[in-house]
Amino acid sequence: MLPALTKRTLSYLGLKGEPDEAQLKMAEEAIAEVKKFARPGFAHRYIELKRDTGRGIYCDAPLDISYSSLQRLFEKGESDSLCILVSTLGGAVDRRISFLAENSPSKMILFDAASNAYIEEVTDEFQKRLELPSRTFRFAPGYGDVPLSMQREIFDLMPEIKNIGLTLDGSNMMHPMKSMTGLIGFRSR
Repeated sequence: MLPALTKRTLSYLGLKGEPDEAQLKMAEEAIAEVKKFARPGFAHRYIELKRDTGRGIYCDAPLDISYSSLQRLFEKGESDSLCILVSTLGGAVDRRISFLAENSPSKMILFDAASNAYIEEVTDEFQKRLELPSRTFRFAPGYGDVPLSMQREIFDLMPEIKNIGLTLDGSNMMHPMKSMTGLIGFRSR
């Protein structure tokens, strides 16, 4: 049985079915290299959710959660609280991707796939440590009807994000690029 990180990396590479030895070796080497460069960082914040017949589910924070995707998610999960989770692999991973793009494009593809898999894995592990009861899945701005511009609201709400080395550009893209934002509804009571 393949480790989850290896499976994810192979999936990001678009490989289906059972990998051969050469494919496994390439994925495992890329994962090892990503781990060498990665310096994972995390920030999170809890916010109480409220319900109102006219407004639906909302919060007393400068964060617009009125989008139907989020309303359905929080309603289905019977969520009374929200956890905003932000994670990054750090700038060295981005710099390595840029270096490989110039010097070894095929290695860059492998490294990029392993980076995508690794940011998911470390974020999943951090989320587990938070021990959120009765939680929804992690929903990211930019999916469904939730615009990527929600990133700006999150960064404005959580100045501590700067402590993990993350910035947001004019297009609401995070830097370093191998970073994630997630909204998780949960029942605290």
